[in-house]
Amino acid sequence: MSQSLDGSELLTGPEAGGLLVSAVSNAGGVLQSWELDHVDHRPGRSTKALYRTLVSWPELDGPHAAPREELFGASAHIGEPEKDLRNAEQSLLMTDGDITVRVWRYPNDPWLPMLARVCYPDVVGATLEELGVATGAAPGTPLPLDVVSYRPGRRAVLRVQLAGAAVYLKVMQPHRSGEIVERHQHLASAGVPVPAVLAHHEGLVVLAELPGRPLARAVLEEGTAACRAEDLVALLDRLPASLYTAPLRAPWTDSAAFYAGIVGSSVPALGSRLDALVGAIRAGLADVDRRIGLRPHDVVHGDFYEAQVFVDGGRVVGLLDIDTVGPGRRADDLACLLAHLSVLADYGATGRIAPEVHARVEQAITAWGATFAERVDPQELSLRAAGVVLSLATGPHRQQEAAWEAATEAIVRVAERWAAHARALAASGRSERHVPPVRSDASFPPMPQAPSSRIAARPPAHSGPVPDPSSDRDAPTQERRLRSLDGGRP
Repeated sequence: MSQSLDGSELLTGPEAGGLLVSAVSNAGGVLQSWELDHVDHRPGRSTKALYRTLVSWPELDGPHAAPREELFGASAHIGEPEKDLRNAEQSLLMTDGDITVRVWRYPNDPWLPMLARVCYPDVVGATLEELGVATGAAPGTPLPLDVVSYRPGRRAVLRVQLAGAAVYLKVMQPHRSGEIVERHQHLASAGVPVPAVLAHHEGLVVLAELPGRPLARAVLEEGTAACRAEDLVALLDRLPASLYTAPLRAPWTDSAAFYAGIVGSSVPALGSRLDALVGAIRAGLADVDRRIGLRPHDVVHGDFYEAQVFVDGGRVVGLLDIDTVGPGRRADDLACLLAHLSVLADYGATGRIAPEVHARVEQAITAWGATFAERVDPQELSLRAAGVVLSLATGPHRQQEAAWEAATEAIVRVAERWAAHARALAASGRSERHVPPVRSDASFPPMPQAPSSRIAARPPAHSGPVPDPSSDRDAPTQERRLRSLDGGRP
């Protein structure tokens, strides 16, 4: 096996084919073809990858049967040990003394033991019934199932259509599910419209479907008519103060250098620009800290963007993915939403979304940004948005998008625009008077002025260690939907 600092070259290069041949042969199959589907790279530590393959199973299907589409995952570790393995016996471990690689066949993820019990239409019903969730179907009846997302070793989300309604299955590492269930129940009792927990087991949480539709869809179709910015802020303000004692969740900007390292390792030509961007974010936040302080003063969602919010008839009716709720600054949540929208708006400049959709997204950035800047410091809002956009720049390579290098550079440009606007605000002395004008072209008109920032007093500053950015908290992303793999399994 080739040597690399963290296994990234091995798992994303041609040598990955040899690893897959070994794993497929060990399972009794013949590898016909493979392609990299997803890579999760943590520079200097580890790499996880997902591959789409075509595999023949001559002993099971006969020598002339058509190959089957299979998913294989692989994990390489050098700088950090493997932790929390729960299903290691169904994977193949290979090493050359310097680097260790573990390869597994979906759904036998070594970190997600419950995945195999819910991942196929003909097995998920039995698991749900066992957990007390009535499916409305006869035993053994295949249930319509979509794999919404799968990140090897980290999590999977599946949607299952039952007789009366759909349910969502969140598969995670077993040690995390108890806390997630408690968090949902606590927020629901405080009146936050989170999905109801229907059942749970170690490493699996079954959630009811929220009413309405995702804001991500509504804003594309309706722009600001999807909901009021004030209601988005009010939704966050409903997060109970009792969760201020939860573990501190570092804002995305605290990990700017970490995400810049990931982006720079995939596109080295961006290195100097990334260094300058990280420097601008750090210097700008130091300026904000001198003016108003940057200590946590709110309970925040931690990953607040349009896919996490559900709306119905112009009203906010639901909130998803509350795993990261805890102490922080309201600017982090509001900037996260603006950052996601600004990356989406930039797609309009490259023709990836229709012009009318582009206009609706920009309308939302303008109108909602004005309201957000009434609540938080505009310079901080811009800088926090730059940090979130930088973390999003890891997505094109991780998800192996078409022309991912160009897509990565485009996202970095969006982050640079947020940082440049923050510098302009600071230089003009108007950091508390303007909403950040971040658009995909130079013709962007001035945004309306906003009153001075009004930051409400909250509990005393939270103290505690800043989490390692390589922990289970993921970079925000709108993950691609994977096709369900509902064929036979040997």
